[in-house]
Amino acid sequence: MPPLGRRALLSAAAATAAGGLLTACGSPPGRSRRLLTVIVETGALLTRNFSPFVANGRWAANYVLHEPLMVWNMARGKLEPQLATDYRWSDGNRTLTVNLRQGVKWSDGYPFTADDAVFTLELLRRTKGLIGRAVPVLPDVDTVTAPDPGTLRITFKRVNTPALHDLLGQAIVPKHVWEKIEDPVRFANPDPVGTGPFVLTRFRPQGYEMHRNPHYWQKIHIPGLELTGWSGNDQINNATVSGAVDWGALIPNPDKTFVRRDPEHFGYWWPHATDVGLYLNTTMTPFDDPAVRRALSPALNRSRMVDIAVWGKSVPANPVGLPDGAYPGWFDKETLHADDELTAYDPQAAERALDAAGLVRKGDSRGMRVGKDGKPVRFDIIVPAGWTDFVSVARIAADNLKAVGIDATMRTTSFDSWSQSVYGGDFQACICAGEIGATPYNYFRSMMSKSTKSPNGQTATLNFHRLSDERADELLTRWASVSDPAEQKEMARQLARRAVELMPAVPLYEQPEWGAYNTQRYTGFPTEENPYAPLRPRSRFPSTFLVFPHLRTA
Repeated sequence: MPPLGRRALLSAAAATAAGGLLTACGSPPGRSRRLLTVIVETGALLTRNFSPFVANGRWAANYVLHEPLMVWNMARGKLEPQLATDYRWSDGNRTLTVNLRQGVKWSDGYPFTADDAVFTLELLRRTKGLIGRAVPVLPDVDTVTAPDPGTLRITFKRVNTPALHDLLGQAIVPKHVWEKIEDPVRFANPDPVGTGPFVLTRFRPQGYEMHRNPHYWQKIHIPGLELTGWSGNDQINNATVSGAVDWGALIPNPDKTFVRRDPEHFGYWWPHATDVGLYLNTTMTPFDDPAVRRALSPALNRSRMVDIAVWGKSVPANPVGLPDGAYPGWFDKETLHADDELTAYDPQAAERALDAAGLVRKGDSRGMRVGKDGKPVRFDIIVPAGWTDFVSVARIAADNLKAVGIDATMRTTSFDSWSQSVYGGDFQACICAGEIGATPYNYFRSMMSKSTKSPNGQTATLNFHRLSDERADELLTRWASVSDPAEQKEMARQLARRAVELMPAVPLYEQPEWGAYNTQRYTGFPTEENPYAPLRPRSRFPSTFLVFPHLRTA
């Protein structure tokens, strides 16, 4: 059978999986309830953008359609094969050879080969403005070649062993489609071709449907996915607790509002993998001064944030900004908690530190503060509308800061507007979660390295606060050049110390990796008792590819 065209494939896949009948997304129980509903899309109206190289594309681009070579499984702490089966280092860790899975086809019938992987990495390397997991490490790459259709070979200018996870974790696109695109930065990829388990079969601004990819290399047991645009957490919560959702994430006070309704079928699993922080745009005055960032920290009531925003399902952050249990064996307690006074709620300490940093109250002790330039210290903390946890956190933060003379205001905006402002560097402050990696290296690189820092106006999903530090880069470079775990841990300890000194973001609390499930219609989800993969459908690594083969119709 010759390869199908992209639009022909949509019709063929839909006919195969749905008997030729397509229904509008979000339709009432009946026909569309045969599809697994996933809560991941935010916004009442969705744009048809399935590029894996943009910050505000559809969820399916990186979690369903475009597979990486391997997936870092945070639940098991190891790399899982995907489009690649194994890898090996040689030449003193300067050459990485990756063996690719045989017999894989793109969803239009074309064979997947090493040329696709080479093309993807070279596309990212030569095209400014594209984002991807591999982008920060590509400056260290010398050559990317395909010795044969089943082998990818990458050589390095200098040793960078942590680059393994970034390169193998990069979503791969089909060369035969993308090589024809004149402007890949603006290309929305509306009719996507991927190697993933499902293909797009229906799209409208309110949502979209996906059905089984007839060419997929693994056995998939469920018919497809239904994804609807949601206007906020309240709407999501109502649908979830009513049983209309199969796979979700955040639920208010889940033990009482969710599990109690149907303990046999409803469950959740929220491990802690990173921290939520108050991110300040360090290209702006006075946030370019670490003394100011550190001075704001004691003003914030983290315990209140935990109790109200996440229903007590977390703990306040330590000053380093990494959860205590996220990276076992990497840090001792002293490293993470030596400066706990910085994250303890102490408005008087914040007042003294703000005075020392040159932000003084105007007039009497009740006046609002001005900076060294005499201008009022006034800024907005922006959060996506409907993100009730972050809205609560931002409101508490703004109230806390006003109490110490800082005129901060919580402001909501649409998710698309928020992502454009934050990732484009056009913001003052925001609430966001930190980067997750196989080791703490990724977190420190995303917070303090010139390799992840971009100028304002250029999209950056890492280091969007725009901070770089020479000392941090020296330590990261040293870390990347050694393979001895003891040496790497020493670099991690020194980077933790530097993070406390600079406070690139103000740590608030440990972020639960939201994940919830309903087994009335589908079973096989990861759980705390069976943690074969993360449950969160929008995990930092696309662990959805590990979950889909496990799912079954109840």
